[in-house]
Amino acid sequence: MATKMLKIIFPFLMLPLIQMNQSGVQKDVTINTVEIKTDATDDENIQEGSNITLTCSANIIIPPDQRSQILHLFYKGEKKDILLQNASSNGLSSKYILQSARASHSGYYSCVVEAGSKRKESDTTFITVKGNLQTPRLTIHPMNVTLGDSIELCCTSEEIPPLTFIFYKYKDGQKPQRFSDVKSNNKSAMHQLKVAVNTEKAYSCKVEVNGISAHSENSQMVQITVRDPFPDPIIKIEPSKGIFEGDNLTIKCVVHFILFPDIQPEITIVKDITSIATNATVAVFTKKATANDTGEYKCMAQWNDALKITKRHVIVKVPVSEPTLKSTPTGDNVVAGETLNLSCAVLKGTYPITYNFYKATSEAPLHQITLNATEAVHRIISVNIENQGRYSCEASNTANQINRTERSQYVNISVKVPVSNPTIKCNSLKGVYKTGELVTLLCQSTTGTLPITYSLFLNKRFIYSVTRSNREPAAFNVLINETKDGGEYKCKAENEIPDLFKYSEGMNFTVKVPVSTPLLYPLLNSTEVKLGETVALHCITSAGTPPITYTLYRNQSSLQTVSTMQAIPTAFNITIETMKHSGEYRCEADNQISSQWSNRISFHILIPVSTPLLYPLLNSTEVKLGETVTLHCITSTGTPPITYTLYRNQSSLQTVSTMQAIPTVFNITIETVEHSGEYRCEAENQISSQRSNGISFHILYTSWWLYITVLVPLVLIATAAVLAFGLRRQCKNNKDIRQADESDEIRQREPSQNNQGSLKESMEVVYSKIGKIIRPKLNQVDCDTLIEQPGTDSDWNHEGDYTNIVLPKGNGIDPESDCEGDYTNVTSKRKAANADSDSCSDESDGVHYIQIDLAALQTQNMSQPEGPTIYASIALNKLR
Repeated sequence: MATKMLKIIFPFLMLPLIQMNQSGVQKDVTINTVEIKTDATDDENIQEGSNITLTCSANIIIPPDQRSQILHLFYKGEKKDILLQNASSNGLSSKYILQSARASHSGYYSCVVEAGSKRKESDTTFITVKGNLQTPRLTIHPMNVTLGDSIELCCTSEEIPPLTFIFYKYKDGQKPQRFSDVKSNNKSAMHQLKVAVNTEKAYSCKVEVNGISAHSENSQMVQITVRDPFPDPIIKIEPSKGIFEGDNLTIKCVVHFILFPDIQPEITIVKDITSIATNATVAVFTKKATANDTGEYKCMAQWNDALKITKRHVIVKVPVSEPTLKSTPTGDNVVAGETLNLSCAVLKGTYPITYNFYKATSEAPLHQITLNATEAVHRIISVNIENQGRYSCEASNTANQINRTERSQYVNISVKVPVSNPTIKCNSLKGVYKTGELVTLLCQSTTGTLPITYSLFLNKRFIYSVTRSNREPAAFNVLINETKDGGEYKCKAENEIPDLFKYSEGMNFTVKVPVSTPLLYPLLNSTEVKLGETVALHCITSAGTPPITYTLYRNQSSLQTVSTMQAIPTAFNITIETMKHSGEYRCEADNQISSQWSNRISFHILIPVSTPLLYPLLNSTEVKLGETVTLHCITSTGTPPITYTLYRNQSSLQTVSTMQAIPTVFNITIETVEHSGEYRCEAENQISSQRSNGISFHILYTSWWLYITVLVPLVLIATAAVLAFGLRRQCKNNKDIRQADESDEIRQREPSQNNQGSLKESMEVVYSKIGKIIRPKLNQVDCDTLIEQPGTDSDWNHEGDYTNIVLPKGNGIDPESDCEGDYTNVTSKRKAANADSDSCSDESDGVHYIQIDLAALQTQNMSQPEGPTIYASIALNKLR
């Protein structure tokens, strides 16, 4: 049992091994390249009758221990259409010979090599053989046919395929028409068709070689014989002499003389495209005749694909119906000059129909026309007013040997005349108007059907309309409110005729706007200015036709004039040089139509504070510890409010703000020795600040101070001898200082005189510095030069800044005169020991000036200066 099973299974086990062995052998074969070549010297110019050898060679690798058959296949055609040769050998190449080459051998050739399981194709090569193709032969089967039969056309050629067979047909002796192309890999091709009534009966064919332009001549023409199975059908219509509405209409279709007993055509009667009767040999259609039965009838006989048709036109005559007359445009919308169309139409009636058009009750027609139509049109070109009236029409035809006539209703025609071009004019002849004026414009159209509506337009913008039922002009009242009310005015005239309005010529006038009240305002919206400051004033008016001329006035005096075309503020730049320049400012706007004055503006001139004067109330700087001292601080000029601040040794003590030009009072208590230190006040307003002169207090001590005063002189006497030499030298130095002071005084007086003038000329008192002078004796020049410029290098102890204190002019300077004569209201206080001295200064201790009051100028010939009263208080400590 086991042995039998092994015998059955063993072949199946060996089969995969055999296949694997064969597969291993086939995989060892390798085809590298395959190439096809010809032995022709020129593949594109091979002469007819030549022998052409095609060689297919391959580059194949075969294992040495294996032998394999190599298969070479030769093909013709670009897509390997025809297999020419299949050769098997052991060689790597094979040949195929084209014997006696003909033109049909032209085309693409290629080869394929197979070895083992491998296959490889070569590239195609194209050869061209010169020569002509042989004429093919055409056969047709069957040659004798009946309508509806099928025939087969067969074209045969001796040329080498693949080939293209072309079939031609001949119609009524004309040139052959190409109607079918058949490509074939054989030497023949076939084409089938059915024979119909209009099928051509003569045919031919020719061949072409694929890929080249060579083709053969047409074959001989072959004709077929077509037999007619039955004659054309006959159609009969009753009654034959004319059909009228209501008659019995009978249509009969029949075929006679059928040659073949087996042919039985089907008969069909068709009206237009609708079948109305069908039968095997005879078809009959019967009905009562109506107008709708008028039309084309067909009698169709069909057997297989054979079809014959006979046609007849049937007319059922109908009397005309009552006509309808219409006008285009309609009677109420006829416009003179247009074309009027009168249309007369009937719903039914046998053709021809005669149409007559009448006006009013006239018996003579305006127009007559006969048409094969249910509508006739009478056209009146360029209608005028004379064409108004009533119109009607008649329609007539002949039916049943009776003339039938019908008349339409009447149509009223009313001719409307379009308006003529209107004219526009103004009630005044001015070309320029001011805002606020009322202008009347007149618009009139002389012709046109009434009523006429007139519309006024400004710059193509509608304003309002007026309707007139008479020929009077329309009056438009226009109130000129603004500049846009000027421009081009036109009027439009129109009546009931739509879209036939007319415009007048344009009438232009200009509107100028008077200037409005201008606004004058400072650029920074502030009227507070400083002396010497340049201020920009802007003037603008909100309305007014340019150009506008702006003029700036100060207290009715013209300052500047500017003309502008733009609606922008006009700027005036003015410099505030004196107090008088604060006066009232106005601007005037003028555009030659009107002028207006602006609002008024006055400037508040801000004056910087001058150097303040600080002085004690009792004009004494000697105080005791614990005593309360009153200090006054005042500045001669400055715009209030002025804030006064009292300082002691740069430390702020008190601050007082005032709006009045009176001294500010500071009460201080001298509590310690340190409180004697230098006092100054600062005056400040919104423009500037200045510091006053300095004041130091001399503190009076108790009896122990007397002992000190005794010891000090003794010490001084002891050292006098030592200082003798030094005093001598000091005297020399004082002489040099005095000469320098005289030069400083000259320099001081020159700018003061150039810039401000003398006290008598300028009427203004300005303060400068006055300091302490330490010198043995003061002469007249020293009295005059109590003024020192800031920064001068001298032994002066500066107390304040005052400017331009000058002596009243006189005939000369008395060197022996008292200082009281050189100033206005000068009081002096001297020590008892020096009360009889005539000099301005004391030789020992000097003069102690307490107060100089410049409340008013005392000179008789000098007028009182304008402005506030200027106070000054000058206190000089005792000159050492």
